[in-house]
Amino acid sequence: MKVSPLTGVLGARVDELDLTPDLAAAEVAALRSALLEHEVVVVPGQSLTPPEQAHFSRLLGDYSPVPFVQAVPEHPEVIKVVKEATEPEAFNFGGVWHSDFSFLDAPPAFTILHALDVPEVGGDTVWASMTNAFEALPQEMARRLEGVTCVHSASASYSPAQQELHSGLSGMTIRTSESAEATQEHPLLCTHPETGKRSLFFNGTYVRGLRGIGIGDGSESGAKEELRLLRWLHEFSTHVRFTFRHRWANGDVVLWDNRSTQHVALNDYAGHRRELNRTTVAGSEPID
Repeated sequence: MKVSPLTGVLGARVDELDLTPDLAAAEVAALRSALLEHEVVVVPGQSLTPPEQAHFSRLLGDYSPVPFVQAVPEHPEVIKVVKEATEPEAFNFGGVWHSDFSFLDAPPAFTILHALDVPEVGGDTVWASMTNAFEALPQEMARRLEGVTCVHSASASYSPAQQELHSGLSGMTIRTSESAEATQEHPLLCTHPETGKRSLFFNGTYVRGLRGIGIGDGSESGAKEELRLLRWLHEFSTHVRFTFRHRWANGDVVLWDNRSTQHVALNDYAGHRRELNRTTVAGSEPID
């Protein structure tokens, strides 16, 4: 297989590789190595059925359950990400900066997205490297963020108040729940369990609060500082200098590391259809 970096920050294209369920162990290891190094890997020209994609995903690790979103019938490990051409005003699934299901106690390690029917123009996905964002932190800010904990919750996306928003997508079944109000705390600065690199484990969608010295302590000054720091972290971590933008083509398979990236799907293809299949690989509890 041939690995070609796509930016100087993150992202690589892998050629001369067929992603089949019986991929050789050496090829799986090489692909995983490329994924850990580049954080996002694009493999073009693939044709995977839902069961084939599920089986391939398991070569990288166990299946990571998907809350709130109904899977493809008869294929419980695959969810369909689809927006019809007749739904120009509908919410775009994944259309805000996030790291997949970071509100879980053990968020997914990897996500695999397979493009089946994408518009000729629009619907790109953008990733930001939280490893590079950490490395670019001013020293004083890095010291300050040590020991800060993020409060993750699905409330902004999957609480019952959001059901009408999701119901605008006829090709997906998303069932909101009061359980989305539950919270899970993870360190803001984490160490990657495989590479040992440090990164910001942050995203503006699921991180609903911060805990640490002088913030999240219930005081008025603490609340103001918490809000200010949340805004700063979002703007800093999603700065264009940390990003890679992918223009989808039918047959693309993109794999990414949720432990060191966040991403957003752009909603600029009104009147055009977009369909992809997604699987996720189980991860572990984030560590500082």
